[in-house]
Amino acid sequence: MTIAGIVLAGGQSSRFGKPKMFETYKEKCFYEYSVEAFKANSLSPIIIATNQGLLPHFKRDDEVEFIIEQKSESHQGPLFAMHHAMTKVDAEWYFILSCDIPFVTSEFVKKMISLAQGSSYDAIVPIQSDKVHPLLALYHQRSLPKMKKLLDQDIRKIRVFLNEINVLQVSFSADAEVFVNINRQEDMLYL
Repeated sequence: MTIAGIVLAGGQSSRFGKPKMFETYKEKCFYEYSVEAFKANSLSPIIIATNQGLLPHFKRDDEVEFIIEQKSESHQGPLFAMHHAMTKVDAEWYFILSCDIPFVTSEFVKKMISLAQGSSYDAIVPIQSDKVHPLLALYHQRSLPKMKKLLDQDIRKIRVFLNEINVLQVSFSADAEVFVNINRQEDMLYL
């Protein structure tokens, strides 16, 4: 089973006011926590999906590849970014993590991967207190045609996509910190 690790880090961070993936927690940039969780589980390749404007700000790492959205492709939402990155990499599964989750752990990634072994699901998505977390999830390559079909119809909502495929929802406790994401300046209070 091949699993590519993809960190989505090309958004505008409009609610945060500046590129949040470069904010730090315990002397590490937010995006580095996602990369490290992938490395600890030996995912390969590990990819950061971003855009040309943000690329120069990432630390160079020989274990990380970059997939760059062209200017005309940038800021079209996470479903587009997922599809763009997934179609550039040959893998059976794609583990998607966002760049703004400084509490993500290698244990979380390991648990999710264990559910993919021999699975016939199209996606394995965590749920916490009835909130679905599609940007901390695994997607099988067989989900790509449905993703493309929706994008071709200019449908960009991940929830619509999830309703169209066979999803295993994995429950996590309400107090699991892994799902704390930083979208606004006031969210920094969680750190």
